[in-house]
Amino acid sequence: MATSTAAPPSPGLAKASMSPFEVLSQSVAGIAPSAVMATGPALVALNAGGSILYSYVFSTIILLMVGWCIAQFAKRQGSGATLLSYIHRALGPAAGFLGAICLAFGYVMIALASLGGLVLYAQPLLELVRVPSPTSIGVTVVVMVVAMCLAAYAMVRGVQLSTRIGVVLEVLSVLCILAVIVAVLATSGFKAAPLSPPDLGPSSIAGGMVLAILGYVGFESAACMGTEARNPQRTIPRAVIGSVVIVGVLYLLSAYAQLVGFGTGEALSADAAPLNTLADNANVHALGYLVDLGAVASFFACITGSVNAASRLLHSMGTRGLLPRVVGGTHADHRTPHVAILTLVGLLGLLGVVATLAGMEPLLLFALAGTVGTYGYMVAYILVSVGVGLFLMRRGEPAVAAFVVGVVAAVGMLYVLFRNVYPVPASPYNVLPWGFLAVLVVAAAWYGYIRSQVDPLHVDEELLEVEGDLVGPG
Repeated sequence: MATSTAAPPSPGLAKASMSPFEVLSQSVAGIAPSAVMATGPALVALNAGGSILYSYVFSTIILLMVGWCIAQFAKRQGSGATLLSYIHRALGPAAGFLGAICLAFGYVMIALASLGGLVLYAQPLLELVRVPSPTSIGVTVVVMVVAMCLAAYAMVRGVQLSTRIGVVLEVLSVLCILAVIVAVLATSGFKAAPLSPPDLGPSSIAGGMVLAILGYVGFESAACMGTEARNPQRTIPRAVIGSVVIVGVLYLLSAYAQLVGFGTGEALSADAAPLNTLADNANVHALGYLVDLGAVASFFACITGSVNAASRLLHSMGTRGLLPRVVGGTHADHRTPHVAILTLVGLLGLLGVVATLAGMEPLLLFALAGTVGTYGYMVAYILVSVGVGLFLMRRGEPAVAAFVVGVVAAVGMLYVLFRNVYPVPASPYNVLPWGFLAVLVVAAAWYGYIRSQVDPLHVDEELLEVEGDLVGPG
């Protein structure tokens, strides 16, 4: 669960320096699987009940097809391309603009979801150091404000954690979770019940798939590493597809162990920190705190990564007049898009605090923001899946397989979106699709407005420039 847009390459950046393993490692670490392994199954269970494993299986299959579509672009444009440029070149500037807005919206909402996740896993750590009432509204607000201030400071100054340090921390966190899983299975044994839940059916499976897909977002981030990957036409497609396979296996292991430990999806979804409970039950209590620490670090990294990506996208569009130009402001000393960063951080902090003061629990904030944010990613994935066949056909290449795979992937995601609208879900999930639809309508209206005010060809050129700004390693 992370972002797919990366920083433009800085002057003097080494070319073609990353091995296939390094590209794959960055792609996997960018998804932040440890946070999803800890939190994802309980969230998926909110809508899927006991059908969690099947929600993950079908999500993995659909995203493998999307990954295959992305790989077709990457094989032919391995360097100097992004998901947005793929959409633009396949379907035109309007689709490229829509994809940009959907991704920016997804970044912001997933950053908000990560803020809820950070608070959720910080609570046991605060209790460990004897902070009074760590789950109270007051403490939650303080944690949110401190987290967003630290994130803003780091992003405005341009401070970035080393990618390799990030990979090491993520690996250590995953290993702690795997240790808890082994302890749970050693205590409870392997059971067949999670494979045949009583509520198994298309509705429950599709209902859980939006939050299951949330755990994979950012898997396409390898597509932004073309300028540094050795032999990008081979390395990037393998990293994109390989990252889905790796995290898919991790999610299935975690979901299975948690279903075994809790017995039912309903019991699992009722626990805000299931791995802590399972660690206690398996007599590995200390590992629970290591899982919490790793999850907090992973969620914080996801906040900064998401806001960095969204701010860079908004900044680039602002400097080119596709959004109000004030959004394109750049810090005089640090040369970072500080106006966009501070605007987004302020918005996220405000949304988080207001939701908390209104009585919303961190887990619900994670679920709601994560769900609607995933809609944005899914639209971008649908566009790139639909476009791959047209892209190959224009190049005079065989396109039948691309059309088939792309259409199946797009239809699968559209079905998931449909099942999250009908039957009408319970409140407050019933308003999320309409809120996202409102974002699409506003984006379409704004695109129509800017094209009516300036030369449409100029708008198209500026969109390509925006997409070019997003190319480079993270």
